Amino acid sequence: MYFHSPGWELALFGWINQSWQNPLFDLLMPLFSSQVFLWTASLTLTAIGLGQRLVTMTVIIGLGLNVAASDLTCSAIKDVVGRARPYQGLTQTRYLESESWVTRPQSSEVPKRKGSSFPSAHAANAAAAGLVLYAAFRKKAIWIMPLLIGYSRIYLGKHFPMDVLAGWATGLAVAGGLFPVYSGLCNLLRSRWMRYRLRI
Repeated sequence: MYFHSPGWELALFGWINQSWQNPLFDLLMPLFSSQVFLWTASLTLTAIGLGQRLVTMTVIIGLGLNVAASDLTCSAIKDVVGRARPYQGLTQTRYLESESWVTRPQSSEVPKRKGSSFPSAHAANAAAAGLVLYAAFRKKAIWIMPLLIGYSRIYLGKHFPMDVLAGWATGLAVAGGLFPVYSGLCNLLRSRWMRYRLRI
């Protein structure tokens, strides 16, 4: 499917990916873009919440359920849209290759396609996890996590700005839609666990 990139999106991508690049961001953005960052931040907050009795089993189940559902939703959309990633087709894009920063030259072969760009699953998963954690803690600072992850995906040349915006929207929509499921699922698991324990 052909995907039109408006001028504002290409300009914003150029600013983040090229004009605003600096050694500190070159070091930090790959870390923020790692799935390890999302899970470490989420599980750390969950552990703190358990200690403060702000987090219940509903939140833990919600985290896993949301991230899995948002990831699957993004995969389904990616298969339909098929938008190429910036580093695959946009000249002057900076990206990491073999742990070194390179710039895609004006005349170069299009690299073998690895995945689709729209929407960003990283951004979707971070937004979905963020909504669950915000519902538990009610701290606005939690939204820094999805913002950092989304920004890092543009900085690394993996996604366009609209990919990230669509990812955030997808994650929030999936999380919001699944909220009514958590309590029922927790009650079902608790009921089965109690029945299992009573058999012993």
